[in-house]
This record gives sequence, structure tokens and C-alpha cells, in this order.
Amino acid sequence: MIKNINVGKFVIFVIFILLFIGTVSGLGVQPARSVINFEPNLELEGEFKLFNENSEEIKVVIYTEDLVDGTILDVFPSEVFFSEGQEEVSVSYRLSLPQGISDPGVHNMKIVAREVPLNEGVEGTFIGANVAVVHQVKIEVPYPGTYAKVDLLISETGKTDQVDFIIGLNNLGKNKIEDAKGIIDIYNSLNNQKVASVDSELFDVKSGEREEIMVVWTKGAGLGKYYAELSVMYEGRVARATREFMVGKSLVDIISIYVKDFTLGEIAKFNILVENQWPDTINDVYTDFVFSQMGKEVDSFKSATEDISADSKKELTAYWDTDGVSAGEYDTQITLYYDDQKIEKNVKTKVSMNSIIFDGLTGAVVGGPDGLNGNFLVAVILIIGLTSGFWVVYFRMKKKKTVSGN
Repeated sequence: MIKNINVGKFVIFVIFILLFIGTVSGLGVQPARSVINFEPNLELEGEFKLFNENSEEIKVVIYTEDLVDGTILDVFPSEVFFSEGQEEVSVSYRLSLPQGISDPGVHNMKIVAREVPLNEGVEGTFIGANVAVVHQVKIEVPYPGTYAKVDLLISETGKTDQVDFIIGLNNLGKNKIEDAKGIIDIYNSLNNQKVASVDSELFDVKSGEREEIMVVWTKGAGLGKYYAELSVMYEGRVARATREFMVGKSLVDIISIYVKDFTLGEIAKFNILVENQWPDTINDVYTDFVFSQMGKEVDSFKSATEDISADSKKELTAYWDTDGVSAGEYDTQITLYYDDQKIEKNVKTKVSMNSIIFDGLTGAVVGGPDGLNGNFLVAVILIIGLTSGFWVVYFRMKKKKTVSGN
């Protein structure tokens, strides 16, 4: 009898946990960040929205963190009350920058929105374990004079007689860059011999902006692995970047990537289908994702490591926590590692509220918000409920039968 009671308690406990997961408070923010180019004594106002995803009655306090010395960041209101059924509210801020910031580069300040108990008074900064979201205010302070950062991308064309290079230059200095020129030296990875050089046309880049220039290598591109070394000459300086790349189809490759049941701000599950065309098993295969905007890394993560049998396909899984990630277009470098080798793919990725789309990557499929968070969860609860009901009826009938037998 005690065993039967324990089973019933366990089923009720599982149902309670599932119901709790389905109703846990959801707080969202859009956009997740604001990017501001530094100007002395700049004053501006901004706005973002807080979303009450469960339309429940909640209280949220709003405060700032990691302020840059000399800056003033006022937020209003400092408290928000969501009534039941209210889905969103606007939050404004006023930013005042100082005459100067000594350290060039990117400075990240935070506006934190944290849910607190409805009946709790809050004075000053509140620190607790409740749900919190962050709106980043990024201040980009230009480097004095002339300063450039470059990167080299390889466009996936599928051609064996052509390689499309993309030279990216970010002007992080105060001065305009004029007549920049890129030279790409290409080496054979087998013996490190230089096999070709290609160069770009002259180009200009304004302060705080980025330019991308395509350079095509069409001669001597035989099958195999190569190493490219980029040198960009600008204003009497040189900026460099390097890149390994493959010409022709590799024997191990990414076939497709798909993301289902995605909602921005939550954890996205990436299913990466990888094909092994080697005649032997390949061990320790995994992928690495790097998301960037304007040449600056935004986020990165990697998949679990798997072994892939000879002449077969297998799915790798990776998880991306998109809390704080804003919708928009990202430059994405996808690297497949296997057998002390790697393959790099550079694609454009479009992230929206309910989808992640890889532009130019075959088989990239996305899904909407319904899934585990919706119908699937309801189905699981119903199944467990029916199962619980079955066991209750079963034990009652068994008990009656036992009593009758006595």
C-alpha cells in the first residue's frame, strides 16, 4: 500500500513540476542593446520595451550597473507594475557623456530589469534570485588618430576553380582611412609554399564604419587545403589577418543546420547534420559557432563531440543562450573540427523573434515558438495525467478485489 501511495505522490510531483515550468515568469527585453559612438558631452535619450510574456501580474525594478566613469545614465520609471493581461511597457533612459573617456574601445553599461515579489518594497539596488533581463548600452570610443582592424572571410561558392575572399576593414580611429589596399598571399598547407597572391582595389573607410571588399582567386586553385595571409596597407600602417580554407568538397562536411521551436531570449537548439565520406570512423567531431557584428564578436558556443562511422551521417547538437541577443543580421563563422583538421564556413545569419536563418547554407530550417513551450508540454501533461488516472483506478479496483476476496 505504501508503495502505491509513493507512486501517486511521484506522479503528482512530476505534474506539478511540468506545470511550474510552463508557467514560470517570462520577462523579455527588446532591443537587447544600444550602440552609441562617443562624442564629447553628448546627451541623448533612448527607449526599450519590457515584455511580460505570460501576461501575469508582476513587479519589476530597473537599475543601472557598470557605469563608465563620468557618465550619467538615468532610467525612468525605476519600477514597473504589470497588471494581469498587460504584455509590454516602454522604459526610457537619458545618457550624458563626459568630455572624454581615457580608454578607447567598447565600454558596456547595463540597464537591469529584475522581477521582484509584488508585496516587497525596494530601496536602491535590489539583488535577488528572480528573473532579470539586461539592456546593454555600448559606448564605442574611437582610437586616437588612425586605427583599423581587419578580418578575412571565405565565401562558400562550391567551385573548385574559384575562391572568393572578403576583406573586412573596421575603422576604429577618429580619422578617415583613404586608399587602403589589401594583399592576400596564398600558401599550400602541405609544404607551406606560396602559390599565389591577389590584391584588392583601393578603398576608403569613414571613421566608425566598416567596408567589405571582395577579391577573387581564379588561377591555380587545385583541390586541397590552403593558408591565406592578408595584409592591408593604410595610412603608412599594416593590419593583418590569416585564414585556413579548403578548395573543393571535403570528405567531412556540414550538410545542414536547423533550429526548431525557437523564441528569441531563450535557449536555441542547433541540429547540425554532418556527413563522413571517409572509409573509416572519424572520432571527436564537433562544430564551433562565432557570431559577430561590425567585425566584433557578439557570442560563441560549440556543439557536443561525437564519433561518426564510416560513410555515414550524424547529427551534432549545440545550444545557444540568446538571452541579451538582439534581432538582426550577424556574420557567422561555423568551424567543423575533425581528425586534427578543420573546415570553416562564413555565412550571414538572420535572427528574428521566432527564427534563425543561415543565408547560403543548404538545409537551414527554422521553426516557430510552438513546441516544448506549447503543444508538446500540454501533451506531456495530459499523458501523465491520464497515466496517473489509470494507476488510481487500477489500485482502487485492486483494493476492492482484495477486500472482496477476504
